[in-house]
Amino acid sequence: MPTAPHPRSTDELFHALRENHQLPYGRTRTVTAEELVDAAERFAEPVPLIHALLELQEAYTYGSDPRKSPVVFARLLTLFDEQPDAFDERLRGQLFWRFKWVANALRALPEIPLASLRQWLTEMRDRYEREGLGLQPYYGQAYQLAVHVGEDATLAYELWAGRRRTPHSDCEACEICERALYRVAAGDDERALEVWAPVLAGKESCQEEPARSVSHALLPLLRTGHAGRARELHLAGYRACRRNPSMAGEVGRHLEFCALTGNEARGLELLAENRNLFDEVDSPLDQLDFLTGVEVLLRRVEGLGHGELPVAGYAGRAWTVAGLCAEVRGRGDGLAARFDTRNGTSAQSGRRTARLDRAPLLDALELALRTRVLDDLAPGDAPGDRREAVAASVSRAASAVPEELPELIRRARELDEEGHPDARACWARLRVLVAARDYSHPEDPAVGPYGRLCADLLSDEAYRAAERGDYASAVDLHEEAAGLYEDAGAADDVVLARACALLAAAEVAGEGGEDGEDEAELKAAGLADAHAAVVRLQEEATGLAPYVEGRLLRLRASALGVRLQSSGDQAHAAVVFAEADLL
Repeated sequence: MPTAPHPRSTDELFHALRENHQLPYGRTRTVTAEELVDAAERFAEPVPLIHALLELQEAYTYGSDPRKSPVVFARLLTLFDEQPDAFDERLRGQLFWRFKWVANALRALPEIPLASLRQWLTEMRDRYEREGLGLQPYYGQAYQLAVHVGEDATLAYELWAGRRRTPHSDCEACEICERALYRVAAGDDERALEVWAPVLAGKESCQEEPARSVSHALLPLLRTGHAGRARELHLAGYRACRRNPSMAGEVGRHLEFCALTGNEARGLELLAENRNLFDEVDSPLDQLDFLTGVEVLLRRVEGLGHGELPVAGYAGRAWTVAGLCAEVRGRGDGLAARFDTRNGTSAQSGRRTARLDRAPLLDALELALRTRVLDDLAPGDAPGDRREAVAASVSRAASAVPEELPELIRRARELDEEGHPDARACWARLRVLVAARDYSHPEDPAVGPYGRLCADLLSDEAYRAAERGDYASAVDLHEEAAGLYEDAGAADDVVLARACALLAAAEVAGEGGEDGEDEAELKAAGLADAHAAVVRLQEEATGLAPYVEGRLLRLRASALGVRLQSSGDQAHAAVVFAEADLL
């Protein structure tokens, strides 16, 4: 994995910190932040170290590693006590803002005694008072602890919600979510949705919002008869949290939504997209939230008679729905029991049981243009047939997957260029390897940089998203891949990824019509525009590899062919045949 060079001056350090701050949260950003803290310690002045520690704590917090966040904050607090003049107004503001981060982190760790959590809140209150800061943020944390433990939170809610906000309060969007969840817990879905309205409408947002609110609002929307709005928010909200370890709980609630709306097959596909969360989520509370959502889905699939279906799970072995469900059940029960032991209540187990016992809310809610069902995932009718087919598929795929990492990467790309189906098995294996904590990218010129491999995996995921009709996700994934390809200097792949994004975007545009006729017209117009844009891309590019030229020609022909199919206008047939003749 790439690492940061050691800065030789404070200017270089601050430049490296700014660059790292632009990276997405995850392993690369966290490791680089750790290295930059080491580098900052070599300088005599404290300010560079303060900035580096702030960056590291943020990487831990949003990288879902709560155990390390309080340790970093303790160093910052010691620096503040020993050298307060090193903290200007902005740094001081960041320091006191992050007392809440530590409270959240400690709450997520069942090994931290409840007395220690309360002691930390006392420390927060005392320091806020000494600094002359308003106590609304402290009361907000006290309320969240009461909810977590399962105490009567009415008074704690009033002490928090009745106070005026301060510069150190949580953002408006986060506070709206907490107030709405208070209404949901009281059984008042309608009032909760009224409170949530500004966030769900996109008027208030932050690092975690609206993705967090969307995931919580899905079931209240269904229960109040707003299935169409729930569908819309699921499709948009899931894209904002997928594969993100710090939003594992949100992903779990999207899986639960699929299970309760007749979209079990889509749920299994989303689970496969998020298999990294089985191994990358270090927060026990987030693990519990995620695993409970996973179990809701798997129990539903198993209850429908599909327990033998293969499913993505923990790395290192093949899983069936039934096998993974049993594994997840054991881990989830264990986590809930640990929290209940720490808290002295049964609140976490009770909430988990309530989620697992929910009955489906709808028989079938259409989430994509071509909705898949569980039978689509099963190669045979009888469980024995399915087992044999799965075993044969696994055996064939395994023989196509090289063991050595550089060879595996090269083979995946070769098969992908050929359009060979075994490429999928190679990408799947690479996805597991890259997600592992000990992954080290090979320094092999024939393999290329780590960013290019990440782009390859995103492209593969984009193709799979398009295959199941999730074109909006395909657009996002292709565009993200194009950016990484550009950074890696893979010009041919940039062109191809952007062309694929154009066609997927045309499919999305076709979903905006108010009736079938409008949709067909929008789609036909979008595909015509996409075709023209792909032609321009191909004409402007130079020295494209033959296989890229071929793929672009197929994309052009596909765009015109789908336009003909959508419009039914035979006047478009001639250009389809003319484009096909170029292949």
